[in-house]
Amino acid sequence: MEADVKQVLQADSPRELEIQKRRLRESCREFESVMISYMMKAAREGLVRGEEPGSAREIYEDMLAGEVSKVISRSSALGIGDMLYSKLEPLVKTRTSQELKTSPAEAQTAVSATSWNKPGAG
Repeated sequence: MEADVKQVLQADSPRELEIQKRRLRESCREFESVMISYMMKAAREGLVRGEEPGSAREIYEDMLAGEVSKVISRSSALGIGDMLYSKLEPLVKTRTSQELKTSPAEAQTAVSATSWNKPGAG
């Protein structure tokens, strides 16, 4: 799994590197959005209601929570996406010519030997 993550975060060229960083940033924002949406849903479930919610109301509330969470994550109000990006961005790098020639099995062995897998590293 960890080797797969490292392979995904490697780019073949500087242009590809920028594309990977853009994708990573968007994924981090989307993660923050999903997390906020989940927190809003959990908060809503804790409310005492005078009536039983209908399925239409639940769908509307879920859609509203989803859109509000997207707006909050885009504004970086909580900063979860930014913090996640700052931790993962150093892992995005351009592959060296040697890495481009390495087979996936050799790459797996090389990644296993790195500090990525060592406890307390990073």
